[in-house]
Amino acid sequence: MALGIEFVSLNAFVTDLLLAIRGSRISQSEPISKRQLEGWSHQYRSVILKRDLDKGKMPNPDYIQEIAGLELEVVDYTDEMSSVAKGEYLLRTKLQLPNTIDLNHKSGFTYIGTIDGHEFQFVPEGRTRWQKYKRFTGNDKLAFLRNNYLYISNDTSLKFLNVRGIFEVPTEVINFVNANTGQSNYSLNDAYPIPIDKLPVLKEMILKGELGIESRTYSDQKNDSEPKVAANVEGQPQQQ
Repeated sequence: MALGIEFVSLNAFVTDLLLAIRGSRISQSEPISKRQLEGWSHQYRSVILKRDLDKGKMPNPDYIQEIAGLELEVVDYTDEMSSVAKGEYLLRTKLQLPNTIDLNHKSGFTYIGTIDGHEFQFVPEGRTRWQKYKRFTGNDKLAFLRNNYLYISNDTSLKFLNVRGIFEVPTEVINFVNANTGQSNYSLNDAYPIPIDKLPVLKEMILKGELGIESRTYSDQKNDSEPKVAANVEGQPQQQ
């Protein structure tokens, strides 16, 4: 039997947190909700990933999500920037992109380009103002971000764009968007974009940082031939 790729979904991770917090006794009247735990999961995931990537490491592929087939439209840049010469047209994504994690030394985008793999350089918006005057690279296509829209300079013919990046809130990221309906096919049962070895750290940070709960692994403290182990969360009954 072939082995599948090991991953944990956000739904499974949040359910595990609920079980740890409530001692497997789930009640609808309890104040901790799945939605709150989802928010904390995104928040502390961002902390873990930023701490890792700000050390200059290459991004782990498990951090990265893709927005494929992002539709583009031609816009008159004059309408948005009064300092731009009349009649300058650029490509812009029809939809605003989710925020990427704010890194110190690099962009949160790992790829911006065509569906068939032609990558565009991501630059500050101001640099595109002078690109056309460069002798050898004046016609290069550049990408920049403004108000969460991606713009592409030196091209008005491209129809679709693929984007990969490390985003703050994974549930806002879409694998494919129908521009007419704005519907997303993201599921809470899809793989949550974090390496599986980081999940214990994420769980510990949420339990301790938000709820003041110290978690620890199960261990048999007594050599009494009984399958009793210490509680996974302080204050919970022992597990059989």
